[in-house]
Amino acid sequence: MKKFQTIIFILLIIVVGLFFVVKFEDGFIHAGLEILSRDPSTSSSPPVGGLDSDRDDILDNIIVTFLDIGQGDATFLRFPNGETMLVDCAKDARVLEALGRVIPFYENSIDTLVVTHPDSDHYGGCIDVMKRFTVHTIVYNGLQKKGDTYWESFWQEIENEQVSGATFVQLERETVWNIASTTVDFLYPDHDVTKNANVPRTTHNEDNNTSVVMKVSVGDQDVLLTGDMETPLEEYLVATYGDALDVEVLKVGHHGSGSSSGQEFLDVVQPDIAIISVGEKNSYGHPSLRVLKRLERAGAEIHRTDQGGDITLTIASSSVFVGE
Repeated sequence: MKKFQTIIFILLIIVVGLFFVVKFEDGFIHAGLEILSRDPSTSSSPPVGGLDSDRDDILDNIIVTFLDIGQGDATFLRFPNGETMLVDCAKDARVLEALGRVIPFYENSIDTLVVTHPDSDHYGGCIDVMKRFTVHTIVYNGLQKKGDTYWESFWQEIENEQVSGATFVQLERETVWNIASTTVDFLYPDHDVTKNANVPRTTHNEDNNTSVVMKVSVGDQDVLLTGDMETPLEEYLVATYGDALDVEVLKVGHHGSGSSSGQEFLDVVQPDIAIISVGEKNSYGHPSLRVLKRLERAGAEIHRTDQGGDITLTIASSSVFVGE
C-alpha cells in the first residue's frame, strides 16, 4: 500500500510540474516585443508583452533553424526572451513535423508568422500552422491571388486568426522591431505591393520580387532572410541600403536559383555563411552551379538542407555557431 501511495504522490508532482511549465512558457513567449518605424504615425503595432526585455537573466543568444522541408522555405527563430517566429511554412503539412523538432510538445502558440510572398512552397503549410498553433501576429506583403483556390484557403485562415485576436501587419515601409536584445529590420516591401507590385525603379513584377526581406541582428552578427528575392530586387536593395546589407549569414534567395545571388549583390553582402533551403533532386535544378561558384568565390561556407537536413545556428553578439 505504501508503495502504491508513493507512486501516486510522484505522479501528482510530475503533473503539477508540467502544469507550471506550460503556464510559464505561455506567459514567457510573449515578452519584449517593441515596434520602431521610420514612420511611427502609420506603423502597425503587434501586441506587446509584459516582461522587461532588458532583464539581466535573458541571454543574448538567438537560435535560427532552417528547417528541412523539401523544396521550399521554413525558418524558425527563437529569440533570447523565448519569443518565437516562423518565416514561411513549406508547401504543406510537412512543416508540422519539422516544427516538432524545434518546438516542445507543450507549446501551442507561435508569436509571429511571417509569410514572405504568395508562392505555395512558402505559404502552403501556413494553413496547417495556423490550425495547429495560436498565432499572435501575422506579417505579410499583402499581395492577393484571388481566383487561386489554395491561396484563398490560406487567406481565409488568416481572417480566422484575426477574428480569434491575431494582429495582421501588411508591410508597406521599412519597419524595425526590437525583440529583447535582437533587432528585426523589415527592409522590404517598402511600398504597398497591392497597389504596385513592381520593384521600384524597375518594371519587374514577379511575385518573387515582392518577397519580404528582413535582417535579424544581435550585437555585431546579422542574418539576411530573403524569401525568393531575385536580381531586380537585389539591385534595388543594394542601391537603397548599401553596406547595411553586409551580413554574416545569408539565406540564399530563391533556393539558389540562377536568377538570384548576383555578383553585385554578393559583393556588398559578403556572407561568411550561406544557407540554401532546397529539396533533394528537385525538378528546378536548384541550386544553380553558377550561384554555388559565386558563393565559394565570396568565401562563404555553404550549408544546404538537402544535404544536411535542418541547419541550426546559435547567434550571439559576437559569434555564430553552426550546429545544435
